[in-house]
Amino acid sequence: MKCPFCSKDMIEGSITQDRYALKWVALDKDRGLLNFTPIVKGIKLTSALQNQSVKVFYCEQCRKFIIDQDNLLV
Repeated sequence: MKCPFCSKDMIEGSITQDRYALKWVALDKDRGLLNFTPIVKGIKLTSALQNQSVKVFYCEQCRKFIIDQDNLLV
């Protein structure tokens, strides 16, 4: 994948979970440790039921990560 910021090749990799599902939460909804509860709306990146990872591209030049929502394993 080409970086949308600098057009250089990005490195494909993954972000893995440990004990909890990974979830993206908007800054205005962030409630610290309470983000693990189903009350806080967000986009689940992984499932808590399985040890999963998320496919991620990284640009060394721009130091940016890109996660395609279509690649989420939930």
